[in-house]
Amino acid sequence: MSTKPPRPAYGDEVMTMTDETELNRLMDVAGSEGEALAALAGCVDRLHQVHAARAALARLDARSLRAALEARRTALEQEGTR
Repeated sequence: MSTKPPRPAYGDEVMTMTDETELNRLMDVAGSEGEALAALAGCVDRLHQVHAARAALARLDARSLRAALEARRTALEQEGTR
């Protein structure tokens, strides 16, 4: 067993973990970076889709846009009655 003091993980801060449940939770969170990055990439992709859809809608003529809005309103109303 080493007699050296624990090496700080962050700056001068040293943490001693005695709760195994909390330690396991921390390890799970620390190991979930890949999953978090994948979720973030999915969100960014969705935002790009939203911006592209808005740009496409902005290019519609007034009559087509009104018709699309009316169709959307009707669809939402029908969903609400189910």
